[in-house]
Amino acid sequence: MENKQNNKELESLTKRIRFKSLPFDEKQMSDRLTDRVKRPVIISYADKGNSAWKYFSIAASIALLLVTSILLIDKEPEQELVYYETTAVPDAKTKITLPDSSVVWLNANACLRYPREFSEQIRQVEIKGEAFFEVRKDEKRPFIVQADGIGIRVLGTTFNVDAESEKTEITLITGKIGLYKYTNQSQTADRILSPGERAVFLKSDNKLSISTIRPGNTISWVTGIFKFKDNSLADIMQELQRAFHVKIHIQNENLKKQTFNANFTEKETLEEILSVLQISARYKIEKRKGEIFLQ
Repeated sequence: MENKQNNKELESLTKRIRFKSLPFDEKQMSDRLTDRVKRPVIISYADKGNSAWKYFSIAASIALLLVTSILLIDKEPEQELVYYETTAVPDAKTKITLPDSSVVWLNANACLRYPREFSEQIRQVEIKGEAFFEVRKDEKRPFIVQADGIGIRVLGTTFNVDAESEKTEITLITGKIGLYKYTNQSQTADRILSPGERAVFLKSDNKLSISTIRPGNTISWVTGIFKFKDNSLADIMQELQRAFHVKIHIQNENLKKQTFNANFTEKETLEEILSVLQISARYKIEKRKGEIFLQ
């Protein structure tokens, strides 16, 4: 009987309570709850017959702790990543070892931005200019390279990126990579590259084109090893320009179309390579203002 009477009194008391609508001050509420948690919750059980109030007090205390925990967790500041930015000097290349032991080679004037420590979810870097990536495999944390207008997602592979303001070239050496245009908000790649494929992305028209190449000389600027087979002199000079950071002009149009077979595996200098090719191509070499002219 006592319990029924107490329950009726509790219901009657609850009906008489009216809550006024007041403006909600989140900071003030957080401060009050934090202060309240620091003070002990004292519940008296002297009146053994008043069991309804006992359970009501316990429930209220638990609710108070839960709400306080949620507010405090929500207010906890996120840890910000500390970033490094490295730019390769002109006329040279730079090697960088990332926090996960992946290796990046930067060609002259290329710039890489990366965190001091990768997050637990992803490994993400930003690149401007040309770089060769040797990505350490980690299936739980994909490796993402952000270039201007396009993203590259890998787990573990080797590839070359040449990211300019309007055009980005991605050449895959080993493994597979997914390409995502900046307009792609889904989890599905716009294109998956296989070894020996090169993607060219034009930012102006959001166009992505794929071609099959012989990737042997793609990273010659890193290795210093060149293997030319039925390559035109124009293509050969383009590869030498990238590797040695110098402008080479072919002033004879017929000379550009001539094809050659040659291997340079001993890391010869540019002068040595040009001298060897000169024996067959029979061109004259002239240097002016740091640039090379063939005629």
